[in-house]
Amino acid sequence: MKRAVNFKTIGLALLVSLFALNMSAQGPGGPGRGFQMTEDDIKEQVTNTAQTLKLNDEQHKKALAVEMDFYNKMQIEFQKMRNAGGPPANEADREAMRTKMMKMRDDRNAQYEGILTPDQYKQFIDMQEQRMREMREQRQQSNPGEEGATPERAERGRGRN
Repeated sequence: MKRAVNFKTIGLALLVSLFALNMSAQGPGGPGRGFQMTEDDIKEQVTNTAQTLKLNDEQHKKALAVEMDFYNKMQIEFQKMRNAGGPPANEADREAMRTKMMKMRDDRNAQYEGILTPDQYKQFIDMQEQRMREMREQRQQSNPGEEGATPERAERGRGRN
């Protein structure tokens, strides 16, 4: 059960990070400024993952389809948030967004579990956890005064007790 909580925390942090990156791309300079994931970025990420996990061609194609579907769904959600004026302002709306994004992430991981061997899936999850640790560290280094940016808070994840 503890592993499931870690997956949720990791997935949420990944989704929040993607959201933050996407929203920063819509910053003062307008759309297209700053960093924003593209379909080419997703393809490159899947290719790198396929090489690391030693996926065969069939697995690679399925993984790419899963990631592109996930990317497109996330783009729709980001657009809805932009149209609504940005990230949710109150706790109830943030929790609803968090729940929805965690469900999307869990659905994606379930698809991966059907594509990958058990050993590949374990390695895939380990890679996600490592990326989340790195993003957390980068966020703490770039925002040392950020509220809640303590090592203890980072260890347990955003929004978790």
